[in-house]
Amino acid sequence: DHPFSKVIIMIPPSATNDHDYSIYTKVPVTLQFRDAPDFMDLCSAEVSTEWFMITNSYHLVANHVDLMFTPGKFVPVIPFTPATYPFCLKYPYCNEIVKLSQRWNPGHKQVVQDM
Repeated sequence: DHPFSKVIIMIPPSATNDHDYSIYTKVPVTLQFRDAPDFMDLCSAEVSTEWFMITNSYHLVANHVDLMFTPGKFVPVIPFTPATYPFCLKYPYCNEIVKLSQRWNPGHKQVVQDM
């Protein structure tokens, strides 16, 4: 009931995983070891399709999803939140991300809302 034909789960190089993911989804699930522990995997994930979605381990692939796209152009929408105190800066992890991004882009003022 959604457009995903497979799920790739990135796991740390030292991890072992014999979990049965078929109880959560009918979509085929494969494991891929990360290049480094707890590392951003976007560039090393073995994705062979034009469209894909990346999420963290707090999410499950439901049988039905509604994806956000712009009307008419079918361009994916990425949810951003302002890099202000009430939305981001009061959380240490978000504050650190903003500080790091402002090293190369001093005007940076948004973060991807991923939780």
